[in-house]
Amino acid sequence: MDGFFRTSANIFEFYKSTFLITLSVSLLGLVFGGFEIFKIILVGFGFWISILMKEVNSKKEYLFYYNNGISKLKLLSISFLMNVVFSVLIIWIFNQIMYLHG
Repeated sequence: MDGFFRTSANIFEFYKSTFLITLSVSLLGLVFGGFEIFKIILVGFGFWISILMKEVNSKKEYLFYYNNGISKLKLLSISFLMNVVFSVLIIWIFNQIMYLHG
């Protein structure tokens, strides 16, 4: 069970390192395209931009995860699913705030 928590923590750390880039790209979409563009970018496109940046800037980082028993496919798949869950949560919160303000 200890391995599960360590693996989960490692995947979450990877996701956190991509989320800031995803959010930054999405906020650009919000500024230049509105809330609908923000949502589209946040759920999918922003995540893949952050992965592309990781591929270019820190490709050797994947070796750490591989040495901890996490394949690149597993890392990307779970991170993408986490991105969808967190993105939907953020969008829901924004929608609630916008609804409350009329």
